[in-house]
Parts: sequence; structure tokens; C-alpha cells
Amino acid sequence: MSEPMKWRPWRFGILMVLSGVTIAAALSVLVLTPGAGLGSLVAILLFGGWLAPFSLALHYHGALKSLKSLKSATPTDVEKARSAAVAAVNDSRAKASRHEYHQERTLGRIERELRQLSVLAPHGRWTGADGLDVLFVTSNGAGLGHITRLLAISQNLPPNRTFELLTLSKAYKQVAGRGMTVHYFPSSEATGENTARWNRIFRNYFRDLVTTRRPSVVVFDGTWVYNGITDVCRAFGITLVWVQRGMWRPEVDEASPQRHAAAGVVDHVIVPGDIAGNETVDSGPGLEATYVGPIVRTRKEDLAEREGACKALGLDPAGRYVLLSLGGGSISDPDSIAHTALTFIRSASPELIPVQVVSPLVDIIEEIPGLRRIKAYPVMAHARAFEYMVAAAGYNSVQESVSLGVPSVLVPNFSTKTDDQVRRARLLEKQGLCLVADNETALRESIARMADANIRRELRSRIELVDAPRGAEEAAAAIEEIVEQTEWIRGVDTVKGSEIFDA
Repeated sequence: MSEPMKWRPWRFGILMVLSGVTIAAALSVLVLTPGAGLGSLVAILLFGGWLAPFSLALHYHGALKSLKSLKSATPTDVEKARSAAVAAVNDSRAKASRHEYHQERTLGRIERELRQLSVLAPHGRWTGADGLDVLFVTSNGAGLGHITRLLAISQNLPPNRTFELLTLSKAYKQVAGRGMTVHYFPSSEATGENTARWNRIFRNYFRDLVTTRRPSVVVFDGTWVYNGITDVCRAFGITLVWVQRGMWRPEVDEASPQRHAAAGVVDHVIVPGDIAGNETVDSGPGLEATYVGPIVRTRKEDLAEREGACKALGLDPAGRYVLLSLGGGSISDPDSIAHTALTFIRSASPELIPVQVVSPLVDIIEEIPGLRRIKAYPVMAHARAFEYMVAAAGYNSVQESVSLGVPSVLVPNFSTKTDDQVRRARLLEKQGLCLVADNETALRESIARMADANIRRELRSRIELVDAPRGAEEAAAAIEEIVEQTEWIRGVDTVKGSEIFDA
């Protein structure tokens, strides 16, 4: 509320003098020049001389009433007036916010339509009778986790289903030539390309791949669905499924506009379970997630016996081994977590030989005394070669170590963008299914405990009670149902009239 104008007598006096002069001048003109045709001017001067003081008087009268009202108002009256003013301001802001919200939605819709127009421009909608059933797509990721989950699902699809893989992982050659066609597209991180430009180029590539391979369903595994994938799938009428690994960091989960409004980017969401603990994901309006069990590629019944597993890895069956699967820098670096773990293993169990899994992207394997270094994918197919393992608490490592009966020391990675490895490791530890080392002291103590064969036996006995994960089969069944729902499009046909009416 603005402050009332203060009473200034001199202002009113000056205005009254000017008003009087104006009226006197008007009368003088009227008397001294009668009939000169100056009637309009006289009228204006008289009206102006009267209106100015009258308006000021009214203003001061209103201001005086407001002032008296404020002086006589009770605190309750003042509070009511203040509340009314605040409510009016809030209402105005709410109306503006609603307007901005609708405007933002409209602009978003226009942007999506423009992107789809750019997708459709060079090609029309395909409606042929043959084509790929499923195109699996993965983001880059720090390892082979996304690929491994999709491979596990693909292995459980019906034998008559056709599928291929598109990945941004530089480790694509590790899965090529295993009965699956693999397409590789370099990620923006791998190329150093500007993100906006990379997305445009990827959209064009994906559009051309879809036009060539003609999938009925696209299944994406990653934490962010690229706009190009959504645009192309919707422009071509292809069903898009998002396989969404759980255990996201809380702050990342809350900040994700896609995860909690999934219908805006995909048609279905599949959430794999986690042996450490399952969770419910709010996918937003219009889409309800499908929950399946934990997904693993290698099942216990598929494991080779210990002697065969050792030979497959180039290890002497007479030796005893510890699997070391940690990132965090070169094992030659004294400050790396892998070097620290290696030192503790040698100290606690000199009779055990550490075996490190080397990244498939490493061209030359450096020889380190007392350490065997191997390239193998999937290495857990040879799990019986090892007494125990020291590994990061990533999704695949945890599901495989438990489901395959391997005692483990889990070392959570604190620097992951999305995966909450600390929470996963702690939940698994509460169930008595692993040991956890989230600092150097705990790592030394855990490795020292794991050197005791009795501790390893106790862990194995508890692990044996865990149900075998069936997530890969359940996810494959869900995708098969989606594929079946899309098969009606293949009934589109054209028949020439001569083929019907020929005698």
C-alpha cells in the first residue's frame, strides 16, 4: 500500500494563486474584447482554473480519509488488508505461472513436432511384411553392464525372434561375432563432439538404421533416453521400451525429468530387480512400470567345473585364485584402489594368486609380478575358478557374485553418476551376503577375514539360500508380449485386381 500524499499548504496556495490569475485573465479577455470570437479560449481558461484546485482538493480529501482510516485501524484490520494484498499478488503470480506452464508445454510440443518433421523428411513410413523383431540399444556406460543385461534378455527370446544390437560402448567388439549383429556408434564423450551436434548426427544415423533394419520394437538400456531415439521411434510408429536399472542416487533420481515422466519419451518401462533390495519407481502419469527379477547373463547351471574354468582362462588348476575386478586407476599406481587391494591380498593370503580382469579396450597387458591379468567376457562364466572376488558394487557384479555363489568383498565406487553402489553394498551386507569395504581400513580387514576358509564357507551357505534370479526370462517374456502386440502392422498388404478377377 503506497504512503498517502502529505499535506503541503504552500503547494495548495501556489495552485490557488495560479488558478485565480487564470480565471481573471479569462474574464479580462471576455470584458475587453467582446465579440472577438475568443469564446472557446475563455471557456478553456475558466474550466482549467476551476478544475485544477478542485482535483487537488479531492485528492487531499481522499488521502486524509485513508490516513484517518489507517490511524484508527486495529491490528486485525491491518492484517486483513495485508493478507488481501498478499493473496492478490499470489493470485496474479499463479495466473502468470499457469500461463508460462501452458506456454512451455505448447513450445515443447512444437519442438517435438519439428524434430519429427526433420526425421520424416527423407523417408516414408515402412509397412512391409518382413523386418527385425527387436533392436536393442545401449548408452555408453563405464563398462559392459548395459550390454550384458540386454544380451541376457536376448538369449531368452523365442528362437524365431530376430534381433540386433546398437551400442555406444567402445567394447562392442567383445560381443560381436557371438551370433548377434552389432552396430557401433561413437559416443559424444569418445569423440569429444559438441553434445548438440552429436545428437543431430546420431538422430540421422539412427533414422537410417531403423529405415534399413525396420525393427518392430526398440529396447533401450541406459539412464537417459536420447531425443533422437524417441523422435525416430515415434515418427515411425515403433514401440520403445526402456530397461531401467534401479538403485539410482537419490539426488539424480529426483532431478531426472525423464524417469518420472517416462511417457514423454518411451512407451514401456521395465525395471530389473536387485538382490540387494527392490524398489518402486514412479514413472509418472500414463505409464506403469513392469517389474522383473534380477537380470544375470550367466546362470549357475551354465558354469563350467573348476578345472575347465581354470583352463579356459589359461590358469593352472593346481593353483588357487582370487578375482580382482576394480577400476579406480592403474593397478601399477600405488594410490589406486586396485593396487591397495592387491597389496592386502598378498599380505593376507600369500598362497592365493590374484587374477585381474583387464578392460577389453586395453591393447597391451602389462606384466606385474605375482599377478595374473586376463581378458575374458563374460568372466563370470568361469566363476568356479576363484576362491572369492574383490569387486566394485555395480549392478552386474552384485547379481552375478550372489547368484553364482562367489563370496565377495564389495568396494563401492563413490564417483558413479547414477548408480548408488554404497546403498547396494550396504543392503547386501545386512543380509549377510558379502563383506563391504568403503575405505582402506575396511578393505584391509575384509580381505583379512576372507583369507579364512571358514568365513568363505559361511558366506557361501547364506548365498545358497537366495532364489535364482529369473529377471532375464521375465523381461524377455514382457518384450515378447509387446512384439506380438505390434505384429498386426505386418498384415498390411496390397493385392492387384487382376490376381482376384483373372479367369
